[in-house]
Amino acid sequence: MEFTPFLRTYVKWLVGAALVAAVYAVLWPREAATPAEQEALAEGRTLIVYWDRHSGHEHEARRALIDEFNRSQDEVYVRAVPVGYNALMEKLLTSISGGAPPDICALDGTIMAQLVGQGCFTPLEDFMARCPYLEQEDFFEYVWPMVAFDGHVWGIPTTTDTYCLLWNKNAFRKAGLDPERPPRTLEELEEYAARLTIRTETGFEQIGFLPWQPWDLTHMWGLLFGGTWYDDSTGQMVCADDPALLRMLRWQRSFAIDPKSTSNAPYAMDPEKIMSFQKGFGDYMSANNQFYAGKLAMITEGEWQVTFIPKYAPELDWGVAPIPAPAGAKPRAYSSTCVVDCVPQGCRHPEAAWAFLEWFNSPRPGGTSPASDYNYAIHNIPPRPEEAAQERFAADPEFKVFVEILMERETVSSPVMPAAQFMADVIERQRERMVFRKTTPEQALRDIQRTVNDQLARVRKLLERSAP
Repeated sequence: MEFTPFLRTYVKWLVGAALVAAVYAVLWPREAATPAEQEALAEGRTLIVYWDRHSGHEHEARRALIDEFNRSQDEVYVRAVPVGYNALMEKLLTSISGGAPPDICALDGTIMAQLVGQGCFTPLEDFMARCPYLEQEDFFEYVWPMVAFDGHVWGIPTTTDTYCLLWNKNAFRKAGLDPERPPRTLEELEEYAARLTIRTETGFEQIGFLPWQPWDLTHMWGLLFGGTWYDDSTGQMVCADDPALLRMLRWQRSFAIDPKSTSNAPYAMDPEKIMSFQKGFGDYMSANNQFYAGKLAMITEGEWQVTFIPKYAPELDWGVAPIPAPAGAKPRAYSSTCVVDCVPQGCRHPEAAWAFLEWFNSPRPGGTSPASDYNYAIHNIPPRPEEAAQERFAADPEFKVFVEILMERETVSSPVMPAAQFMADVIERQRERMVFRKTTPEQALRDIQRTVNDQLARVRKLLERSAP
C-alpha cells in the first residue's frame, strides 16, 4: 500500500520513532497475547484487533459484547484494546504509516472526517450493501452525512448524542428555587445562575452556570443562537461577521464580567477567581466531577450522564430539560458528532473485521442488536431512530428527554471537512481568550475564520499534491 506524502510528513512530525516503538509494544502485542487467543489460533480462527476510543465502564460494556461474538462462532476472534480518546489520531496515523493498523478502530466522526483525505480508511459501501440493517434511511437524517461523503461511506455510526440542561435539585432548594422547574429561557438561566452562585471571601463555593463547563460547547452555542460557522457550498469558514455568533460570544463573556464593570450582566463574576475555581475541579469520570461535587449547579451535558450519575454520584438529586433557546432563535437539537467504527487502510483482515461489524449491527433472532445493547449499557443514543424509540430507552424519564429532542427538533452538528477537529480546537482556544479578556469577541471570530481557513487551504493543497 502507498501512503500520501501528507500522511508520511504528518506522522513524522507528530510522533517520531519513539512513539512508533511505543505503539507497537503496547497496542500491537505478540500474535497471541492470552491463552484464549492462543486457543483461538489453534482452532484456525482469524485474530483481529479492535481499538476502542472508549475506556472505563464504557469499554467494559463493549468488551462484554465482543466476548459474546467470540463465543457465537468459531471463525473470528476479536482482541479488544481500550486505546482511549487522548492522542488516538496520532496512534492511528502511526500504526497505518508503520503498516500495522488495527483491523477496526472506533473514533469520533470529526477525527474520521479529518483523516479520510489522507487515505486512512477503507470505503465500506460494498460491505454495507450485504447488510440490510445498514441502509441510509435507517439512521437519523443528520447522522448519515457524517459518515458518507466524497463518494464513499467511511464508517458505521455506533452511537450518537445530544445535549440538555442538567440541574442540581438540592442546590435549587437551597437557593429558594422550585427544584422541579428548570429555566425555560436564557434570561431565566442567567437569573437562576445568579441566585445559585455562592461566594466566599476568596472566591466561590458554588457557581450557578458557566456555558463552557464541563465542555467547551461554543460551536453548539453559536448554532443555537442561529449563527453560521462554515459554508458547505464554498468549503470556507464564514463566521467573522456573523451577528448571531457575535451575540453568542458576548453572552458567554457575560458570565465572567469584571465586578467593577458597569455592564448590565445579571451578576458580576471576577474572571481571575473563575479561573482559580475551575482549577479545583476534579476528574470528569469520578465523584469529584464539578457537577457531582456541587461546584456547578447547572451544566449542559449529554445523555451518558444517565449512566454516569448513578455510578459516580448515586445520591445526587438531579433533573434534565431541553437547553433554553435564545430569544428569536428556532429551538434546535445539537449533536457534535457520532462515534463510528472504521476499517483502517492496510489492515490485515478486512473480511474478518466486517464479519464482526455485521454481527454487531444486526438484530439477533427475535431480539435486539448488539449495537443497541451497547448504547443501552452506556446510555448513549442509538443512531437509528427505530432503536432509539425502544421502550427500554423511553422508560427512563431522564434519558427520554434526550431522545425526544433528537426525534422532534431539527438537529445541527459539526461540519464535515478535513479540519473538523482543528476547527473545534481553535474555537475553544479563542473562546477562552475572549472570556478572560485576552481578545475581543469581534477579533476572536476574525481569528477563528482566518486560522481555520488557512489550515483548510494547507490541507487541501497537500491533498491535491499527493493525489494520483
